[in-house]
This record gives sequence, structure tokens and C-alpha cells, in this order.
Amino acid sequence: MNREDFIKGEKYTREQYMELSILEMLESKGEHADKADPKVGAVLVDKDGAYFDKAHRGELRIGDHGEFTILERKHLGEDLSGFTLYSTLEPCVKRNLPKRGCYKRCINARLGKVFIGHYDPDPTVASNGYKLLKKAGIQVEFYDKKYEEIIAEANEQFFKDAAKRAEEEKTKEIQSAIDPIENELIEFQLQDLSEEAQGTMIDKMGLSYKIGTDAWKGYLSRMKLIKVDEESKTARPTGLGLLLLGQKPEQHFPQARIKFTVRSGLDNPKIEDFKGPLVLLPEKIEQYLGFVFPKGFSSRTSFDRTEKVEASYSALYEVIMNAMVHRDYSIAGGRIMVDVDDEKVVISSPGEPLCSLEQLNSFTAPSFSRNAKIAHIFFEMGLVEERGFGMEELGKVEGFGLPKPKFTMENSTLKVTLFRVVNPAKQVVKTEDLPGIDILRKQKSLTTKQYEDISGLKERQARNHLTALVDNGYAKKEGTKYVWIE
Repeated sequence: MNREDFIKGEKYTREQYMELSILEMLESKGEHADKADPKVGAVLVDKDGAYFDKAHRGELRIGDHGEFTILERKHLGEDLSGFTLYSTLEPCVKRNLPKRGCYKRCINARLGKVFIGHYDPDPTVASNGYKLLKKAGIQVEFYDKKYEEIIAEANEQFFKDAAKRAEEEKTKEIQSAIDPIENELIEFQLQDLSEEAQGTMIDKMGLSYKIGTDAWKGYLSRMKLIKVDEESKTARPTGLGLLLLGQKPEQHFPQARIKFTVRSGLDNPKIEDFKGPLVLLPEKIEQYLGFVFPKGFSSRTSFDRTEKVEASYSALYEVIMNAMVHRDYSIAGGRIMVDVDDEKVVISSPGEPLCSLEQLNSFTAPSFSRNAKIAHIFFEMGLVEERGFGMEELGKVEGFGLPKPKFTMENSTLKVTLFRVVNPAKQVVKTEDLPGIDILRKQKSLTTKQYEDISGLKERQARNHLTALVDNGYAKKEGTKYVWIE
């Protein structure tokens, strides 16, 4: 449908409202010649679900946000109680006085629900708009991933600039009460942060800071990992900082553990607990998975239709990493549980997802996270394939003859089931289709770093591709090099 086809008072589907907001977004007018401004479209729907109005950034006055335009420029003083707003970008939080953040305008309008198309691209504030809306009692839902990707493409330069500003600008912090996990922990000191964890984070994110320097402390402060007292010039870890970098985060967050229970046949279950700073757990878990599933537990393995085989290692790893990123750390006693038996693996993550089960089970979930800063850091470290729920990896599982992964809710816990038994009706994967096989065949010999440079992948993905070629007999490892076998 075109923008002009929507008639006030007529009812349309939520997908049509999302698409209309995107069409509005593309009409946005920027106010700066020297930098990119966000493109934002907004659609307002009345309490009965009928179309009411639309707006875009700069429509009536250059510089006005889309939400402000539709709520206060077009309909100031009108009763919008219970209305629904579709906005292509998460409502902003920070504005220079006397302006107010758009989240506040949504609250003042007494909206009943807000659909968000894309999270705030600034990792220091992303998800705060969502949290403030929820705190005010407004329902929040999200666009499907296909729409999120369109919004990201249209705002590509603005998003890049926002990420860069988050690294460079030293702005005042948003009040940490937005998210209690960002409050300082008065019983802990900076000495309680692990140097190994800090070094790993700096190295994997490609940062130029050195541990202990003012520049490094400034970065930690901007990311809300420490709280600096401006008068005394002292600093303490926040709950978020302790989770990610603390030597013993379990002292304050006993729930921040991952428990594996492996059952096979009539053998007694094998139990393994993982604790410590979050940034160090992925490597330990990856090593453990290699020990528990010596056959590889990997989608890169050649499958035979009639035998019991291991499910996708990449999908399993991605689900566990995303459980660490998206879980609700405020639920006391709620650990991540990984239960393995001969037919399936069930990963339990405390807290309800921000999107619907329908979006998860159809692999259309957006990349919005409850813990945006953890998501940003894990993504930049190469620990997750994307900021969402690893939908791309999960979507590959069916292609390897395995049943589709399943998302369910049970007592405020999100459960993801990965099946380990092949569905004979599915097509067998050919090892000749393994990623990276053509590159190594052509180059004959490559280190992981060289493969990274050629493929454009991050370290873990590159290493997984090359290891898969070794596992399947296409290559051999000689020192740091992977050598093609003729």
C-alpha cells in the first residue's frame, strides 16, 4: 500500500502499520549538512485499532523528532489515552533542556502500547527508552526482524556515527536508576575486577586502552560498568561491571552461573557448573562442549540419514551465548540451565523474552536485548553472531535433517529445545558445501588470521570454519596453519 492509501478510522494489520511507518521514515528531513540525522517514521493507531495519523522527522519543522511531531505538534491536547504508537526507532531518552526525551512524551500522552522498530544505536543508552516505557506501565512490542533490517539499512551512517560517539564523547550519565543493575556496588572496589577479564575484553573488542588508565576508566564509566564519584574521584564497579569483569561475580549474583546436566542412557548424570566473569565464560564453555560432544556437535559434520547424530554445534553455542546476553539477571536463584540427553538439548534462560514466542519460533525475532550493553560487548568481542537470538544459526538446523528448534515458556523461564535425532525426511548435507572449503582449496594453506582477512569473519567464526575442514578430512593442522589435503 502507498502512504496515501491509509484512511483514518479504517483498521489495518500491524504489519501494514509497520510498513507505513517505514514509508514515513523514508520521507524524513535531516537538519545537519555535516553529519547524518536519524530517519524516523511514526504511526498512531486509536484504542480500537483503527488508523489515526502518521508523521516523520522534520515533517512540520526541521529538527523535530517523529514522535514529538505526531503526539504534540499534530495532536497536542487531544485525548490519546490507550492509543498505540508505531515508531521505527526506540524513543530517545536524552535531549538538551528544555527539550524532553520522546519516551516522556509517550508517557505524557498516556499511550497504551508502543511498537519499536529498532533499538537505540548508541550502546551506552540502548534499551533505556524501552525500560522507561515499561516502567511507566506502557506495553512494548517489536517489529519483525525483516523490518528491523530495512530500518538499519536506511540509517546506516547515523548508526555508525552513534557508535563512534559512544566511544569518544564524555557526556553525563543517564541516571542509573533506569536499570538497577547499573547501580554502583558499595561493597566492591575496582580491585575486585579481574585483570584477565579486562584484558580479554580489550583484546577481543580491539580497544586501544590499557588497564588502570584514566582513559580505560572513562570507557568503563560510559558503558556503566563502573560508577565514578566526581567529588572524591573514586570509582566502584556497578552490578553490570561485576557481572562482566568481576573476579567473583557470584558473590553478589549467585544466579549468574551456568549449569550443565548431561544424561546418557542409564549412566549417572554428569553435572558441571560455570561461574566467573561473563567475558571469560564463552571460551570455557566452548572447550567443555568439545569435551562433552567429541564428535563435534556441529552443523559442519557430515550427516547420515539413518544414524543418531549431534545437533548443530554453532546453534547450541549461539543459544547459550544469547541466554547469557538476554536473560533477566534480577531473578534471584534463576541460573541458566543446559540439560542434555540422547535426543535433545534444552537451554533454560530466566526471564520472559522481549519479543513474542511466535517471532522466536518463526525466526523473525528482532535484535532487541534486555541487557543492551552486554549484547554490545559480546557482539564486538565476536561471542555472538548478531545482537539478537542467533536466528541465522538456528534457521540452518533444519537443513541438516534435524527437527526445527522450539521456543517455549515455563514459569517465567524461556526454554529452547535443540533436537539431536535426524529427521529422515530431510535432505542430507554434503560436506562439499562446508563454508570456507573453496577458500582453503585455492589458498592451500592459511592461518586463522589470514582466513579472517579473506572472509571478513570474526575470529571464532573463522576458527570454526577451518576446524570443520579438519574434522571432515579436507585439511590438517600444522602449527598455526590449516593446510589443504590434496
